[in-house]
Amino acid sequence: MVKHIVDIEKCVGCGKCVENCALELWILVEREGSKKKLAQVVEEAGIVCHTCGMCSEGCPEKAIVIINEK
Repeated sequence: MVKHIVDIEKCVGCGKCVENCALELWILVEREGSKKKLAQVVEEAGIVCHTCGMCSEGCPEKAIVIINEK
């Protein structure tokens, strides 16, 4: 199982994670009470993700951490 942790203080909603993920496991959602976006991983990502790291490596704010819990 893979966990994806998004630091909501660092994420600026740029969408680089969405662009970089070949498996399309990332989406941008509106932040609660704001029109700004926030990166969010889709529900099945913990099972489907190959832990390639393209989402975290491509994040200019370094807001994504991937933890492989095999």
